Amino acid sequence: MSDNDLLVVISEMLRKQDQQAEKLEIHSQILNQHTEILNEHTGILNQHTGILNEHTGILKETNQNLRQFVDISIQQFQQQQQFNERFLSSLDQLNERFSGSFNQQNQFNERFLNKLDDIEKALKK
Repeated sequence: MSDNDLLVVISEMLRKQDQQAEKLEIHSQILNQHTEILNEHTGILNQHTGILNEHTGILKETNQNLRQFVDISIQQFQQQQQFNERFLSSLDQLNERFSGSFNQQNQFNERFLNKLDDIEKALKK
């Protein structure tokens, strides 16, 4: 191989090497752009994670408040139930007393009417 041929081969190799370097540079730029995009997405995802963590905290607090509300509601229901039972018991006792008084009044009225009948019969004779 002559020196001229050798120079052509070396020149061709250098040219191909330059082309590959240019392609590598383009690929490097593309990878850098993708890295920037991924970094931006990571930032966005981190913000979303923060928001989700806040929402989780709010939901936990709401859950705790609702549990307390339900517990208090159950207690109030039980207290109301006890009051209602005592109230009904008192009404039953009052009803029994009134029933007794009513029966006594009926008996008195019947005796009174019987006496009036007796008096009327006696007056007619």
